[in-house]
Amino acid sequence: MSKAGQRLIALAGRLRRRSEEIDSWFEWIYPYRSLHLTREGWFFLVVTMAIGMAALNTGHNLFYLVFAMLVSLIVVSGLLSERAVRSLRVERRLPREVFARSAVAVELRVRNASRRRASYAIEIRDGFHGEPRRRIGFIDRLDPGAERSFPSLWTFPRRGRQRFRNVHLVTRFPFGLFEKTRIVPAIEEVVVFPAITGSRRRRAALDSAESALRKNRLGEEILGLRPMLPEDDLRRVHWRVSARVGEWMVAEHGETLDRPLAVFFDSRGPAGGAFEIAVERAAAVLWEGHRAGCAARLYTWGASFRGHGAESLRSALGFLAEVAPFAGPAGSSLEFDQWRGEVATGAGGLFVTVADPPDLPAGTLLQVA
Repeated sequence: MSKAGQRLIALAGRLRRRSEEIDSWFEWIYPYRSLHLTREGWFFLVVTMAIGMAALNTGHNLFYLVFAMLVSLIVVSGLLSERAVRSLRVERRLPREVFARSAVAVELRVRNASRRRASYAIEIRDGFHGEPRRRIGFIDRLDPGAERSFPSLWTFPRRGRQRFRNVHLVTRFPFGLFEKTRIVPAIEEVVVFPAITGSRRRRAALDSAESALRKNRLGEEILGLRPMLPEDDLRRVHWRVSARVGEWMVAEHGETLDRPLAVFFDSRGPAGGAFEIAVERAAAVLWEGHRAGCAARLYTWGASFRGHGAESLRSALGFLAEVAPFAGPAGSSLEFDQWRGEVATGAGGLFVTVADPPDLPAGTLLQVA
């Protein structure tokens, strides 16, 4: 393809993205303000034009005086409405973890940066791509230097990267004739993790890492009783049994040890509902494993996430948020060999796929969406 064709395709892409960001043709001309006549404004404009035509036809000074007064009200309305929205500063605060189909709280902070002028009657509208903007708050008065916070709940229907649109500050101040909108550039991207619903959380907890019990440690489950040793803590003495047998007896408690769970997500297969279910299952295992305090590591063809802590978990969930299926046979890779080696050492293994699985090591749990 020639360079001219590539430039035309790039220009068409920019125009398409721009058309998604704007709400009216007026924003094509001036992308910082938008102006709409209200119903009262249309009536006022018709009356003003009628009086102006009457002044031109009759030459009567009273008509000219009334016409000038009406026009001056239009000018004053534009100046005062601009004064109300010009000094406002907007900051959007997004949560660090956003899951599909789960409501998340987003905070918008509006601050009046002016030192002398207050702002009146401001409506705040926000939204993300694919959804219409909606009103999230209203400011009746914002004094100079004051700040107001507006929380709102948003639900993203699917995983992946989602973009918030520009914030609109809308006012009809002072006479309600015009609706002026100040367009605040605030396009921000958020990575939406795969959905984790209650039912999948329970299945993930059942299929997650195997547990082992370690003796001689305080825990919740009593494994048995034995004679007391000199190094034992007196808090472990079982008084009833000791009184019955005439010897100090202590209880052996079991402490749950969560073994690291090696999760391999097989991204082969066609796009569709089954693939999305597989992605959500893998994400649920990682999330529930982290909440339970055990290490869950993610492997896939060409990538692995073997770190510990919240940052490694976010990296793995971020990968699952944007993973796309590919068609091809199961092959050998460094990550797959690493996963097999970790499962062979005794760690729990989980293989999530929508396609025919390859040869898996013993002790592997298989989940086919």
